[in-house]
This record gives sequence, C-alpha cells and structure tokens, in this order.
Amino acid sequence: MILSLSEWSLSERPAIEVFEDLGYEYREGGEISPAGESSERGSFSDVVLRDRLRRKLVEFNSHIPEDVIDTAVSELLGYGSPKLIKNNREFHENLVEGIDVVYERGGEEIGDKVKVIDFEDPGNNDFLVTNQFSIKIGDNPRRIPDILVFVNGLPIAILENKDPTSTTTSIKKAYEQVTEKYKNDIPDLFNYNEFIVVLDENNARIGCLEADWEWFQPWKYIEEEGDKRPEYSEAETLIRGVFSKNRLIDLIENFIVFNEKEGRLNKVLSAYHQYYAVKKAVETTKNTVPNNDRNKIGLVWHTQGSGKSYTMVFYTKKTRNTRELGNPTFVFVTDRTSLDDQLHRTFTNVGYRTEWAQNITDLREKLDRQYGGLIFTTIQKFQTKKERYHETSEEKFPTVNRNSNVIVIADEAHRSQFKKLGRNLRRALPNASFLGFTATPIEKEDRSCLTTFGEYISQYTIDQSEEDGSTVPIYYESRLAKLKLRNDRIEKKSKELLEAGSEDLKNEMVQKWTRLRKIIENNDERLKTIAQDIVNHFNGRPIEGKGIILAISRKSAVKYKKYIEEIDEAPEVDVVITDPGEYLDEYKDENDLKTRFKDPEDPLKLIVVHDKWTTGFDCPPLHTMYIDRPMKNHNLLQAVGRVNRTYKDKSGGLIVDYIGIADNLKKALDKYTKNIQETAMEDLDRAIKIMHQKHNKTKNFLKETDFKNWQEKEGLELQRLFNKAQNEILETEQKTENFMNTVAELNKVFSLVSPNKEAIKIESDVVFFRALKKSLNNILTPKREKTYEQIDSVMKELVSEGVTVEDIIEVTGLAKWENEQAVLSKEFMQDVEEIEFENLQLRMLERLLRNEINSRKKQNLAKYESFEKKLEETISKYNKKVMSTQEVIKELQNYANEIQQEETRTKELDLTGDELAFYDAINSNTEKNIEQEKLTEIATKIKNRLKDKTDIDWTSRDEIKAKMKSEVKKILRTEGFTHKEYEPLVNPIVEQAELLYGET
Repeated sequence: MILSLSEWSLSERPAIEVFEDLGYEYREGGEISPAGESSERGSFSDVVLRDRLRRKLVEFNSHIPEDVIDTAVSELLGYGSPKLIKNNREFHENLVEGIDVVYERGGEEIGDKVKVIDFEDPGNNDFLVTNQFSIKIGDNPRRIPDILVFVNGLPIAILENKDPTSTTTSIKKAYEQVTEKYKNDIPDLFNYNEFIVVLDENNARIGCLEADWEWFQPWKYIEEEGDKRPEYSEAETLIRGVFSKNRLIDLIENFIVFNEKEGRLNKVLSAYHQYYAVKKAVETTKNTVPNNDRNKIGLVWHTQGSGKSYTMVFYTKKTRNTRELGNPTFVFVTDRTSLDDQLHRTFTNVGYRTEWAQNITDLREKLDRQYGGLIFTTIQKFQTKKERYHETSEEKFPTVNRNSNVIVIADEAHRSQFKKLGRNLRRALPNASFLGFTATPIEKEDRSCLTTFGEYISQYTIDQSEEDGSTVPIYYESRLAKLKLRNDRIEKKSKELLEAGSEDLKNEMVQKWTRLRKIIENNDERLKTIAQDIVNHFNGRPIEGKGIILAISRKSAVKYKKYIEEIDEAPEVDVVITDPGEYLDEYKDENDLKTRFKDPEDPLKLIVVHDKWTTGFDCPPLHTMYIDRPMKNHNLLQAVGRVNRTYKDKSGGLIVDYIGIADNLKKALDKYTKNIQETAMEDLDRAIKIMHQKHNKTKNFLKETDFKNWQEKEGLELQRLFNKAQNEILETEQKTENFMNTVAELNKVFSLVSPNKEAIKIESDVVFFRALKKSLNNILTPKREKTYEQIDSVMKELVSEGVTVEDIIEVTGLAKWENEQAVLSKEFMQDVEEIEFENLQLRMLERLLRNEINSRKKQNLAKYESFEKKLEETISKYNKKVMSTQEVIKELQNYANEIQQEETRTKELDLTGDELAFYDAINSNTEKNIEQEKLTEIATKIKNRLKDKTDIDWTSRDEIKAKMKSEVKKILRTEGFTHKEYEPLVNPIVEQAELLYGET
C-alpha cells in the first residue's frame, strides 16, 4: 500500500512500469552496482555495462575475431577530448556507422566494421532500464540519476524525474540538475548520451547534449502523426513515443545530426513533428519512386521557425538508409538565392557532401547521372538558354535525366512550381518524384499546389508550434498615428500596390512600385522622423536582442543607416543590400555582418535591409522588425516570421509598421482557416491587456504591503518595506511559488510591450516585483554561481531612473546575505534574529542551515545527514501546518546552535575532525553500548589505518574497497564486535573514508 505521494510513486515508478510494458528488462541500480547481488560494474565510475556490450558485439559480429572486437570496444569507449560534445559526436558516428577494424584471415588483411547496434532487427538489441544508478568520478561528488536507459550496455538516455506534488521543484530544475550538476560531476556518462528527458507525472520534455532549455520540447504522438492518447499522461506519451524499441533505434540511426558552423558544434535531435512527417514521407516515397505513374510524394506544411530545413535533412538521411529506395538522386529547388544558400549550408554543416549548381550549364551537367548525389539549385536555372542568354537555337528546355530514382524537394513549393520554370523542371526530369515543403499555409481556394505535389503528408501549424514552444507569438504595432506619418500620396500609392493582384509587387508592378519608392526615399524628413522613432523604440525595450529594418529600396536603406548613426544614443547599425558599392564608398562583408548580427553579445544591434534576410535567415535574438515597405500575402508572412524564433526569455516577436500593412495582413489571413487567422499574428493591444492582467495578479500577492511609492523611500524605511513584502510572500510555499511564476510571466509580457506608454505606467511596480523575486531566490536557493546565459536578459537591463534590481537588494541589506558563505557565526545569527518578520526569518534560517549542512556533510556524513533529516522533518511539519512559524523558528535556532557546538566536540573528546567523523559513523549506526573512551580509541584506530591508504584509487579498483571493508571488520572484531554488531557499521565507515580520502 502506498502511504505517500512522492517523486518515486508518481513519476519514477510509473515511468519504469511503462518501460517494462515496452519490453525492457528492469534492474534496480543497487543490484548491478559494484557491491550488488548481480554486479555488472567494476567500480562506481563505470557508466558502461561492458559485459553486456561485449556480449552483443560478439553476437552481431560473429565473423570477426574476439580479440579484434575487444579492441573495437576499447575504441568505442575511449574518448580523450576535453569537450564532451566532440566525444559525443565521435561516439554517435561509431554507434551508427560501426567501428573500423582491420584483421588477418588466411594471410590476407581484411578491412571491416564492427556493428554496435542491429538497425535491421531492432528487437535483437539488449534493452535495459535502471534507476538510482550511483556514479562517482574522481574527486567529484557522487551523483545518482533517477533513470538510465541502456542499449547493448551503453547508457544512451537519462531521465530525471521531479515530484509533481512539490511546489519547489519543476522539470526546468530537473534540466538544470542534469545539464549543470550531472554534466560537470559525471561527465563520462554524457560521452555516450543520445537523449536527455526531464519529467514528472504530468509534464515531459526531451532534448540532447548542449541544447538550451528552449530546445527541450514535448513529444505528443505515439505511432503516427495525430496519434494522441488522452488516457496517457504527457510523460507516458513521451516514453511510449520515443522509447518503443523500433522507434528508439530509428531515432538513433536517422534523426540525430551534428551541426558545425562558425566554430561551434551542436547536436540536433528531431522534434516529434519532424519525426512523424519524415516517417510518413518515406513510406509515401517507397510507394512513389519506383512507379513512373505516381510522381507525387506529397506536401509538408511546417510553419516558419519549426525546423523545416532539418526536416529535409532527416528525410534525406532516412531515405538513403532505406534499402528499397537504393541510392536516389536528390534535387533541392528553391526560388531565391538566399534560401538556396541557407538550405545548402544546413546540409554541408551537418556533414553531407553536396553539389551546388553554379549556372544553367553546370546544373544540366550535375543532373545527368545514373544515381546518387545531393544537388542544390534555384528554379531560375531551369530557364532555357534562349530565355537566359538569348540563344535562338533552344526553344524548349531539354530532357536531362529520365531515371525514376530522382527525388525533387521543392522549398516554398507554393510560389514557383506551377509556372513556366516549373514546367521546365518537369521536362528536364520527366520521371522524377516531387516532395513539396512550405512554411506558409496554402490558400483554401488554391488546389494547384496539392495537384502538383499530392495531398498533405504532415501539417504543423502556427498554433501547434507556439503551444510546443518551437516558436513564439508575433505581435503587431502600428506607429503611423503616433508619428503623424499620414501622407496622402504615400497612402494612395501603397494602397494601389497592396490591392493589386500580384504577389511580387516589386517586379510585376514596376511603375507603381517605382513611383512609391521615389516618394519615400526622397522624403528625408519622414525618414529622419522614423529613424529617431526606431532608436527610441528599440532602446526602450527592456529585453536583449536585435532589430531589423525593412526599407523600400537600397537608397532608403542606406539613408536609414546614415540618419540612425547621426543620433547620439543610437545602437550600432549597419546595412545589407545588393551591390552596396553602388551606394557606399565603404561597406562590410555581408557574411561578416551576418555572423556579428546573430551573436547576441555583439554590439551590432540594428540592421537595415531592402530585400535581403527576409527569407531563409534565422537569428533567434531578433525580436523586432520595423517595416517601411509594402508587403503582402506569402512574402509578408515569410518576412515577419523572422522574429518568431525562440530565444531565452523572449516572449514574442514584434512587428512595427510605418507603411500601413495592417489591412493587407488581415486580407491575407482571410484566405486561410479561422484557426490560422487567430494565431498568425496578434495585435499589441492584446499583449497590453495580458500585461495589465498579470500586473493586477502580482499586486494581489501584496495586499498587506503598500509599496506604491517605494522609490521615495531609502535606507531603513525601504528595508522595512521590502522585508514586509518578503514576509507576506513567504506565508506558504505555494504562495511563494505562485508569486515567482506570476512575476516571470509579467516580466515576459512587460518586456514585449515596452516601450509602449502602458508599460511605462507600471514600470516602477515591475522593478519592485523583480527585486522581490530575485531576493526570494537568494533566500530560498542555496548559493551557487550562475552563468551569464542563465540570467534573464531583462534582469541585466537598467530600469527606471537608473535604479536596478541589484540596487534595491543592496539598499535593503540583502546583499550581505547573498554573498555570505555558509558560516553560522554569532554575528550572522544576530542579524537573522533581528529580522522583524517571522516568515522571512524562518526561510532565511532554513537556507543558512541547508548551506551549512551541505558544506559540512563531507567531513562528517553521519552527523550532518542526521541534521539534514531533522531539518526536512521540521520543514515538512511546518508546510503541513503541524507546527507554527514561531515553533519552527525556535527549532531551527536550536539546530543552528547544535551545529555551532559541533566545533567544540573535537576538543571535548580530544579527537581530530576525521576521528570524530568515524566516531559518529559508529555511534549513529550501532545499538551496542560502547564507552566513550573505547569509542574514541576505535575511531582513532580506523582513521590511522584507512588514512594510510590515501594513495589507493577508490574509483577504479573496487577490489581494494573490499580489502578496506575487511580491514574495518578486522579492527571491529579485535575490539570485541560480533558479526551481527559490526555488519551495519562497515558500509558507513567505508563511505565516510571514501569522502575523506578516496573520493571514489
């Protein structure tokens, strides 16, 4: 019978049961530990189950000599780079491709590969799940991951669980535990890791090594796209969806890549929508490619920012690994050079050998082949030579390749595949099969795209993407009225363009576009006004990141750069246009600017463009787009999608309109489904409404604290006000947690709305709430270093009147507590006792005690684990309202006094610190009555005997640990202990010795 609800009963145990239902063997971590009943590890530093691994490799590779397999095992497990991600890539390559070996047979040298995983028969692999798998590496602290998944003895997945009933834990904290503590303390585990999962009963996210939190995403389907099971929790759905044996092996083989660009190596794991789209696309391809009568594979609509390029990578990878499809030729077709470049770079960055068509002739030569190859081109290279070079001899585009094993993948398939160039493409490759991708929705009345490519294979819409956290919402703000930019001539010309039937306004409405362009680029007063507004608006946004300005022409783009640079407070700005030498004497390389702009730490904050970087350009820190050019339909949706990428605490992208695109946006969205209309873009007024709701909700936490004019207070008066606010929030754990979450939500929407006047109205309150939240974090969380990247960007910004969150904390006296080391000095205890408010005093004491216990536990495990247990029991009673605040404070003060008195025990007992640790290890674990003098004598003997062994490698030589246990037993037997009396003491004594000397 379960008598309590906990992490084990609600999260860890159910997860293990799902694994068992999937056919995994389950072994408890202690059972296979070095001293376990069925030990499979030589030491606690071993993270690979070598016997299982070797057994499967011998089975898979029975034709290879076993000594060669032993060498292969050593190569598979031996990685020496200080960078985990490099070791991990090498391991993944060996895992998927096999390990290269050379051996002799019959006097002949044979080159071969040792297969590590059976990809053809996934069920033939060895699947094990274990929990509480204790790991200790070198001098680092011992870590015990909740759940590990082994395939053929290799720890390919870690699952960290959190108690869903706790108000102080979350799956985000589980992520931090894995990526900070585990990765630093047990790095060997991550050499072999493919999947990192964090979960509780209701929530679950999956990611991979080195991925930031925003890239950890849910897994929502099981067998196929749309296969949601309402009876399964989010955690169970993820485990069944990812760790089904066949799917897990498929993911390892086909859905993990490493991306190396700009000197940084990243690991990329397929998201669930990508996996099921590719799975269905490959199934459809198998039914399509061999049949000349069927050349339509289908259409994939995955919204902007959801990883469409990587979906193509995974499709290519899986298709090439599908035996029935042989070695097809892939032709990737886009309609813009920027998209062609971006897609080509994506493939080359993940290690593919690619071919990039330079011109019409080069394209034809590359297409003329029997099989294989990845060819990248723009649709424009399917012009005839007459159309391109005015050669009258070529009236029609020639047939170049009649093979049926050609797969054409068209990016942004809706734009260019139905006109003459599309027909030329099909004439060149008459037996090819076509797969279409689009990031913007197909219009309801437009069947041409579906007729060309076939029916939808997969749909991943804007609302799904935002719900999953794959992208952020986009908000719209018009600045026309605010700046009084209404201009009859501009409005009239812009309206003529936007109401025209053409999608390509610039090229197909040349005369009208030219008239409007000239009006705008020659109106210097207007450009200066907008330039000043852009600087004011961008500087007023309390969120780190970048902004992009879309100008109507190259000339106006250059002018925008000039006028912004003339403003004293302007951030660094530059311009990217085609043929910049026509307008600028000096200009920077576009690729250099792109690298700088994508770097969130680089001071280049604003970029002005004309028609570059509006498609195929990913820059997660980009949060604001300023538009001063007419745009419509797909081109508009493509452009604004640049600001919807996730990044740290970015809550949304913002479109600022200076030309009047609002009506056109509504008309464009009217063509699509109602669901898409509602989710494609939000008016900023909605964000303002949400901001006020969050503001009011936050204020309601402080009904007893009047903080309205806090800026007018200083010194002791401000400190008392702040302490009162802290005390009110700390009434209960639930209230504290709710307050922290609400402030985080307010922070995000506030940073999105700023510098709107509605945000300015509440700015003072937000500063106070931020400071209060940070101070509570300092009180409730044990002190640790935070990296620059972990701090929300809004917390790094100066706010109203130059006052920062840190300033407020300094004034209220909390800085001393934040920086104080874990020492319970009399002065420090007096500071705590003088705190006026009981809730604050209680939580401050709790934090100090936790710090003190954690810092001392290594020196005396038995004593401080005892203190820790008593502390947990007391706090639990308080949270359950069994004890009053005053009772708990008194109890915590008693604990503090006890800890302080510990230092006097060494003098009283005439023992060193190490001897006292062994004294307590015995005293805390025995029922035998031992005189104090005798106990001190035994403790001294044990210390002297074990300290002599400090040169022993406790981690890798577990047989020596067995000898240590024998040594301890011998001492205790000599001192008159029976087997029954000394048996409970051996492990605590040896564990204490390991902490003091061995660090196993």
